[in-house]
Amino acid sequence: MNSPPLVLGPPVRGGKSYAEIAHTARTVAAFVAIDRLLGVAGFAVPAIHAENLDQGLLLIENLGSGSFTAPDGGPLAERYAAAAELLAAMHRRSWPHEAEAAPGVVHVIPAFDRAAMMIEADLLLDWYVPAVKGRAATAAERDGFAELWNAALDRIADAETTLMLRDMQAPNIIWREERQGFDRLGLIDFQDALIGPSAYDVASLAMDARVTMPEDVERQTVEAYVRARQKAGPFDRAAFDLAYATMAAQRNSKILGIFVRLDRRDGKPAYLRHLPRIRAYLRRALAHPALADMRAFYERHEFLAERAL
Repeated sequence: MNSPPLVLGPPVRGGKSYAEIAHTARTVAAFVAIDRLLGVAGFAVPAIHAENLDQGLLLIENLGSGSFTAPDGGPLAERYAAAAELLAAMHRRSWPHEAEAAPGVVHVIPAFDRAAMMIEADLLLDWYVPAVKGRAATAAERDGFAELWNAALDRIADAETTLMLRDMQAPNIIWREERQGFDRLGLIDFQDALIGPSAYDVASLAMDARVTMPEDVERQTVEAYVRARQKAGPFDRAAFDLAYATMAAQRNSKILGIFVRLDRRDGKPAYLRHLPRIRAYLRRALAHPALADMRAFYERHEFLAERAL
């Protein structure tokens, strides 16, 4: 792994860069700290054979190449269910808010706070709207968007929180057929982990941004998680369902913006092919009754309309 220290971009809000507000990992120490934290807890993460934290260099174990998709690209439902059960086991644990990367090098795990959630969701306005409408988002669109999102996040302010890996999707989970139990699931790309709603990683998995998850496979994945949580003790299903829908809507709003940004700013047009899938996920998330006003807003402003870019 070659991950030099992050160069912060220009200030965007309150004198802080996007990376500061969104809590993007700034050095490879974040990866090392979370790797060790997960490893001690018994989860399958890469062994670190050598490291130079100052230069951002790590020599790490290759966990393999086992996929979560069939040869036709469709999801292997039983593997997603196994990953959901792994998340349930993770979410039953109590996690510290800091972890040691090396003696004297402590990584503080940030909270997925309101500012981070909002600046991520705003990527839809910052990048997706200009791409599909040919103009910047209006003041009215921004004001209505902020009002609805703040209300939605208020409703889940007391949601259960845990260590949130933040990008729990197929490319970041390695299936290891020859292993047993949770050791079958190798975890990577968790350097941006936060302390946030447990429902977020479930939504990231069940609405995989890189794999088209039919509604029945999404439901099976969620139900595997819920069954595992209920088996272990009391579990507030209604609160989880609301947090799941809200975090799914937040994440997929963000991804619409990120995938357009990857095209327009970074010259990576291949990401545009994922947009129809992400819009479909957004429609599913916004079907929750508590998000009816937000869905109406998205529909009124044509955020969910199918468009070719």
